[in-house]
Amino acid sequence: MNGHDIINILSDIIIEHNFPLDMEINHITNNTNNIKPGSVFVCIKGNNFDGHDFIKTAIEFHANLIISENAKKTPIDYPYILVSDTKEAYALLNYAYYNINFEDFNFIGVTGTNGKTTVISLIHHVLTQTQNSSLISTVGIKLNDELLYEPYNTTPGVDEIAKIINLSKERSIKNICIEVSSHALSQKRVFKIPFKIAILTNITRDHLDYHSSFEEYKQTKYSLFKQLDGIGIINLDAINPNEVPYDNLITYGFDTNSDYIIKDVEYNNSQMSFTIVEPDGIENNIHTNLIGEYNAQNITAAFVALINLGIEREEIRHNISTFTGVPGRFQLVENTKDIEYKVYIDFAHTPDALEKVLKSARKITKGRVILVFGAGGSADIGKRKIMGEIASKYSDLIIITDDDPKDDDPDEIIEQILEGINKEKTYIVIRNRKTAIKAAISFASRDDIIIIAGRGHEKFQLYENGRKIPFNDYEVAYDIVQKFRKVMKR
Repeated sequence: MNGHDIINILSDIIIEHNFPLDMEINHITNNTNNIKPGSVFVCIKGNNFDGHDFIKTAIEFHANLIISENAKKTPIDYPYILVSDTKEAYALLNYAYYNINFEDFNFIGVTGTNGKTTVISLIHHVLTQTQNSSLISTVGIKLNDELLYEPYNTTPGVDEIAKIINLSKERSIKNICIEVSSHALSQKRVFKIPFKIAILTNITRDHLDYHSSFEEYKQTKYSLFKQLDGIGIINLDAINPNEVPYDNLITYGFDTNSDYIIKDVEYNNSQMSFTIVEPDGIENNIHTNLIGEYNAQNITAAFVALINLGIEREEIRHNISTFTGVPGRFQLVENTKDIEYKVYIDFAHTPDALEKVLKSARKITKGRVILVFGAGGSADIGKRKIMGEIASKYSDLIIITDDDPKDDDPDEIIEQILEGINKEKTYIVIRNRKTAIKAAISFASRDDIIIIAGRGHEKFQLYENGRKIPFNDYEVAYDIVQKFRKVMKR
């Protein structure tokens, strides 16, 4: 790639430039730590850092070219390009660097406050069994069944996405399944990607620490449909189709006005069956290892997408039945399968998700619902009290503990949760999460269900100044249950 190429790639957003057009470029980065000879340094303004403040460092590290959107900070005595939007520039350059032709792929995007990981993972699972698929999601980056790594963000940066698309091209993978967060849409991590299928699962309160209002959060979610060149799929139980900026919408839900109607849901603590009725009246009997009405919605969203990707109904139904679920999403701790109480791990970290998982737990237990939960730091403060209210409404015994406090005061987080706790309910505060889980298991009796909520699949607890402590709820709960079982055998 040379200067002429860059001018052509960025022609629509260039304001001015001053650099040799015969300059050779062999690397693109937005991180000064990754600069090497031949690099373009693109200044990205983020939440905590502004890349424009690192221009001097980039020059000291011998970046060949600076791309900026801030005229005042642009070094006019050094090779530069001033553009209207550096996020767009970074995306366009990465796509060009890997010679990506979007027409070679089917892009399937899922957004929503809750359920998007399950929906996109199920679509990916069926496509790997019937065609091929790459997965970009919270729980893993996969090429077909091969796990490459677990990402830091729900949706990685556009540079990572471009690499994954390029790897998919090298392996002749056509379907690219992407879990799309509101942060990713706001920060243009999926800029210009033409989605063939876009799914919106629901929109409830979340990330109001990042978005200025719930309305802005909602509009950011809707913006996925502005990149849609195909079929939009929305949950009619949760979304008003008149608000979504797209005409070609298919609806699903329990609402009988939906195009695809869910009915006859039955489940126990390990399996569920229900029926999906198609617009022409065809009924599909679904059997799955996932449980809960919300998972019936998630499965139906995936079913609609797969039908519209040309997968046969029989293949979809069969592969739904073989899908074991997503780690940390109403995941049964395996060594409680054959004992008198059950322990489940769930990622529920929003009021809506917590309410849904507790309602499902209530439906399948004859005993008590014991809840272990906290709330994340550096996040929406307002939801903490609401989650306390929900915990009180649907739980019999509540253990409040640390989640990921990050840079917030853990005691303050717990105080804010306690504002919503009904003091007539049985509750206890145990800051140490391992001790809290141990206490919940020790309190459990026959037919009780323990829900360990908030962190799901995550492998580290996050504390102040970026401090990370290895901690996985499933592994911790499994080990504690094993020790209790050994003691009981003596």
